[in-house]
Amino acid sequence: MSPHKYVPQKTSIYFMAYFLLIMIVSIKVADKESSNSLFDYIVNLRMGGSASIMTLVFGVLPILAILLPTMIDKYEQDIVVLRIKQKRKLLNRLFIFSIFLSAFFTVVMMMGGIVASWFINGHIENFWPSKKGTVYFLIENKDSFSQYISYFENIRVWGSIISSRFLSVLFIATAVIFLKTVLKKNILVFFSAIIILGTDGILFNQFSLFLGKAKMNLDTWLDSEEQWFNFLYFILVITVFYLVSRKIYDKKEFYD
Repeated sequence: MSPHKYVPQKTSIYFMAYFLLIMIVSIKVADKESSNSLFDYIVNLRMGGSASIMTLVFGVLPILAILLPTMIDKYEQDIVVLRIKQKRKLLNRLFIFSIFLSAFFTVVMMMGGIVASWFINGHIENFWPSKKGTVYFLIENKDSFSQYISYFENIRVWGSIISSRFLSVLFIATAVIFLKTVLKKNILVFFSAIIILGTDGILFNQFSLFLGKAKMNLDTWLDSEEQWFNFLYFILVITVFYLVSRKIYDKKEFYD
């Protein structure tokens, strides 16, 4: 049976309503930052946006920190383990479910920014590569702006944002699964995830090890090497969390 079968419909509605609320608040924050084009409402270069670090920390993180441990408890019932037979298959299904969940949150965040830009500005144009966009306003050396225009073309920006947010959500999911395999008690998993991942995402700008790598400010956009490093870093950490969790699952006893 697929893991999503263990998520009550009413619970899913509550989580979705909460997530949309956080996303709307984050969009309102972006709107106060002189936003005038599409990507200002998705990942504002100063603060806010439908896919901002605020949405990840206050929206995605607490939802997954509650949802996944609770779902895992139900999914690990004796009858399920007997049906699956191999413990590793159970973990693999949880990981695949996390991939679909990450894609879902990513799509919702992108659509949220598109809808916000359309309703607030009346268009979904990208002004970042032009002199009337936020990038030109924020960049200190205006004379160097022309050399960065290619960095803010639609395809490149969409690719970076979608990749970053998908990997960020998948990172949160695999981190929560890892914490669940280690800590077992859901209350410990929740507070550990919030403190470790959330604090890192909100407070730390440099030397970040977790969600701080998901921040996308002007400096990040102007440094393509940093973007690639962050993408590869997330992939590496996700892989490590998965492999360690798999090792633990191989030795796990479901009949305690």
